[in-house]
Formats: sequence, structure tokens, C-alpha cells
Amino acid sequence: MIYLDYNATHPPIQEIFEKNWKRYLENPANPSGISLASQKNQSFLDRRRKEIAALLALPADCIRFSSTGTEATYWMIRTFAEGQERAGSSVHNADRDLSATSPSPSPSALPSSGPSCILSACEHDAMIAACQDAGLNIRYLPLHEGRVMPQDLEEMLQSLSESERRVLRFVSVIHASNETGVIQPVAELSRICRKYNLPFLSDCIQSAGKIPLPVSEFDAFLLNGHKLGAGAGCAVTVFAPQHLRRIVPLYRGGLQEEETRAGTENLLAIGNFADAFALQLSMMAEKESRLRPQHARLESFLKEKGVIIAGEASPRLSNTTYAVFQNLENMDFFLMGLDQAGVICSTGSSCKSRTRQPSRVLRAMGYSEKDSMQALRFSSGLETTAEEFDSLMEVMNHLLSRFAPAGRL
Repeated sequence: MIYLDYNATHPPIQEIFEKNWKRYLENPANPSGISLASQKNQSFLDRRRKEIAALLALPADCIRFSSTGTEATYWMIRTFAEGQERAGSSVHNADRDLSATSPSPSPSALPSSGPSCILSACEHDAMIAACQDAGLNIRYLPLHEGRVMPQDLEEMLQSLSESERRVLRFVSVIHASNETGVIQPVAELSRICRKYNLPFLSDCIQSAGKIPLPVSEFDAFLLNGHKLGAGAGCAVTVFAPQHLRRIVPLYRGGLQEEETRAGTENLLAIGNFADAFALQLSMMAEKESRLRPQHARLESFLKEKGVIIAGEASPRLSNTTYAVFQNLENMDFFLMGLDQAGVICSTGSSCKSRTRQPSRVLRAMGYSEKDSMQALRFSSGLETTAEEFDSLMEVMNHLLSRFAPAGRL
């Protein structure tokens, strides 16, 4: 197997799983109970929360556990949509077709009577859905080679009327795209938001453990364990200290997470998260120096074959190549060939990769609908080897000789 789908999920790190699984089997007690075993697990939970917070140089109560990235996203958006009432009545968005969410041509194109937010055009679908479900009208920042330009945010905010500014809840821009790997200029965007007294939020699920997180720039941000090698079951919404009192409870019915998210904590997943996050941060420089040359080698090979690299001119994560096979007419057969050869990769966002829909991010970058269905994402990680890249290029060379004239597009 040639596993190059780390942006979809990082394979579980075996030694971390074995360590925490052994501990969990020895003491499965509910941390909310009154027994000594329960109290030990509550202490374990508190210690792990502090460890994660220390990695981010934040107080422990800034760390709020949930189960998935989508849940963490909804929690963050709900808090900043509902937790700061300014003006305007609730708006219910009837149109939930995420494939139709393209950059707004102008702020004035949206109704001004209800609450709104500003997102980049490359947000994960969960972010868009969370904002829609919170009753927010969405304005989109356009992309330039996959990147948001700070001046576009400044101009958008300047163009708003006083009444539109009053109902604007927040700006949220993904730190690094899960599809293209393009890194956004979050420090500059954050400074603009502070100038306008707007909360600045970010989805850091894909960037965590790959590049430094500018924690102080965010009013809240997201992390997810299964992208770090911790397995599924633990995601984190990180709230800046000044926003802790505004957190809107996600669920009621229990005292967990300081009464903001009822439900028994997943001790195994939380332990895995703390260990995996620490490991990924410690290996960040090594991964950068090892993976960037391999992706450069892969991209040179692909470009020689006539393949386009999406976002190539922008700063990108060292582990991500998003390749547009523009003129490949037998894409489905090409994908089948890769699969049969044991290559695991994605056609885009893992939440939609089975459906073979046009990439919304590529459409926002100016690619045609046809080309936006012709993209493959190759993403590497902690355990990826140079030999896997060699094998991938050998497989693709063979397939392109079958499905493309003269072996190139």
C-alpha cells in the first residue's frame, strides 16, 4: 500500500495507541463518578488538558474537548454567532446546497437585516454548514492562487454600511487549506479584524503539527486528533482567554467541560490526542525538511506530464500536492488504476471525495467545472518514505502511458 492521504486522516501512531489503550483497559471508570478510580481518571483528564494547553501556551480552561472536527466547528461558530448579540434578528438560511457556495460578488449582494459573517472561499464544508445553521448570511473573500489577500478583507469591511457592520459577527479563515495546502496570511487578517473590533476565528485542523500556530492571532481555533495520528474521537475547540465567559453550551444535561458540553469524555482519544500532538510538534522541522523535497520531486514529474499544480505560486504546506489532470479524459479509469496499484489518495475534501463532485475550492480559484473534477490530492506525513514517492511515480507513469497520448497530457 502507498498511503498518501494524510490530509484525510493520519494513520494511528501505534505506540501511542498501545500506551493509552493499556491504561484505559486498566481503569475504564467514568471520570464524573465518586469512586477513587473515577477520581484518578478525572485527574488524568485534567492533566492531559493542561498538557495540550501548555503546547499552545494557554490556560487549561481554554481547551474544550468534543468528538469530531465538525462538532468542534459547530461549537465555535455557535458561540460567536449567539454569544455576542449586537443587532438584527435571526435569519434562517433555506438554501443548504454547499456546492453553490461561491465567493460573493459584493457585500451589498447580501441582505443586511440579519446577522452575518465573513469566510474565505476555501473553507471546509463543515464551516459553511455551521454558519448557515447558525442563521448567518455569509460573505466570501475571493482567492488569488488559493490565497486570501488582506486588502480584500479591508476593502470588504470598508464597504459595509453601519447597519451591516453592527450585525457582522466574525471573520473566519482556514489556516491552511485541506485541499490545496495553501497557507493563509492569518496574522495580517487578524490585525485587520482587531482594527474593526471583530473576532477572528480559524480552522487549524490541517495546519496543526505541520507549521507553527500563531495562537495569539486567533479568538478561537480548531484542532482534530485524527489528523495528528491520534485516531478518531477527540477534537478541540480552543477559545482565547478573553472569550471563556461567552462560550455557548453545545449540549446540556451534564457537568462536563465546565457545563458547556455534556457527555462522558473519551479518555482514550483525549490521551491519544495529547501524545500525538506533542509528537507532531516535536517532529515538525524534520517532517518539513524530509517531505518538501519529495513533493517538489513529485510535482516536477507531474508538470513534465502536463499536470497543473493548484496553488503552486502560493505558500503551501510541505506535505500537500493538489494536482489537476486537466486533459485526462479517462479520469475514472485512472483512479481505478491507482486504487488497484495500492495507491491511496483523494479527489479533494475527504468528506466529499466519494461523490466526484467539482471541487468548490478549485472553482473559487477560477478553474472550470470540468477541470475541478480532474484533481487528485497527494498528502504525506510522519511515516511517508521516499520509496513511496518512487512507487507512486512509477505507477502514474505506467497509467499515463495507457490513458494519455505520448504518456503526457
